[in-house]
Amino acid sequence: MSVSWVGSDVSPQDRGGRAIAVAPAHAFTYRKVRLPAANARTRRRIVSEELSFSLPFPLSQCVWDYYLQPGPEAFAVVAQQSRWEGLSARWGNVSGADPEPLCYLRAALHAGVHDALIIDFGASHTTWMALSGGKIEWVRTMMRGGQVLSQVISDDSKSSLTDAEDAKRRSGTELPVVKAFLSELLDETMLPLPLTYSQVLLCGGGANLPGLRQFLHARLGVEPKPFPVPPLLSPYQHVSAFGAALSGKPGMSRLRLLAGEAGPPPSVALTRWLGVGAAASVLWVSSLELRHGALIQQRDQLRNDFRPAAAVLGVALPPSLKTPEEADKWLSDQQRFRLKVKTSSVGFVADSLARAAQALREVGDCQLNSFTFDDGKVQLEGDAGNQVKAQALRQKWLQVYPDLKQTSLRKGQGEGFHFVFEGKMPQV
Repeated sequence: MSVSWVGSDVSPQDRGGRAIAVAPAHAFTYRKVRLPAANARTRRRIVSEELSFSLPFPLSQCVWDYYLQPGPEAFAVVAQQSRWEGLSARWGNVSGADPEPLCYLRAALHAGVHDALIIDFGASHTTWMALSGGKIEWVRTMMRGGQVLSQVISDDSKSSLTDAEDAKRRSGTELPVVKAFLSELLDETMLPLPLTYSQVLLCGGGANLPGLRQFLHARLGVEPKPFPVPPLLSPYQHVSAFGAALSGKPGMSRLRLLAGEAGPPPSVALTRWLGVGAAASVLWVSSLELRHGALIQQRDQLRNDFRPAAAVLGVALPPSLKTPEEADKWLSDQQRFRLKVKTSSVGFVADSLARAAQALREVGDCQLNSFTFDDGKVQLEGDAGNQVKAQALRQKWLQVYPDLKQTSLRKGQGEGFHFVFEGKMPQV
């Protein structure tokens, strides 16, 4: 996909220039951060601190970047480095990579769309993105797309995947199982009704499903439209590629995903400030003559108390703390508390469960009946088509849950086996 640097010439073919890869939306975590009026260095520090406190994994183990939305507001994009390396190994020689939501945003703004609900029905996943006032409000990705729907039709009709795919493309929402699948996706998205977005735009290969637009119109109250793209391009194939190609146009938002730069933890930064204050106090006690007015003012501010130094860093210390040593201990306790909260948060547990579900799809002929999480430990119980698949599933889950052990494996119905595995939750 190529677009001209000036004008509106678009070609579905690659005609040289900067090669930009499109990265799937489900590989990333997204955060919005409100920003004060500040320089670029200060803004980046604020975003990195917010990410360090809100993510369920260390920022030092991630690649991330952000761009400014109207507001001003930072829209941050984060991927765990292990996942990012797995993705980027496939792309070869490219000059950058853009997450799918940023590609949707560029393509929508290019078409003059500033308010819409964008739905990408892909083969492996379904992505929902809300666009309001020309900026991304939220992104939601579900690890279910056209491939899973074909499997559901196959299981329901006891037919082959090929026949199920043909039935899906021929009958679409006339099949009750398709309507149930779409209804489940809509219910989990928890959209506000009546819909607060003036448009619903569809893209991805699954957006051409027969009856889909009528079904969504009846559920959402807004008639969906194919994503507006230039002539020669298809809303079912080219939206993400078109949005990536638009990164070369002037004024378009860009990302440069780099390894985590979390900066010093608050306790270290506070110590540095206190060190400056101590130095200023020594100069004051020694009655050394400071002739520069700015240095005298800085000395007086730092000498008064350590609390303003912490406030500059955005740390509100409790009134009961009287010394820097007490402040440092309080910050350490807060960090341990946040780490404990992260490892038991709904988002952290849900992310591990999504990775476990991916292993189920990869091994096949297996199902997870129960998932129990308690105090950092996890138990997974289910059925596998045979003993080999049960062991293959355990090997996959070992990549998610450390020290996963087989506590039970017994014969089930037919050739099936019932398994129980126990292990630990992933480390943050």
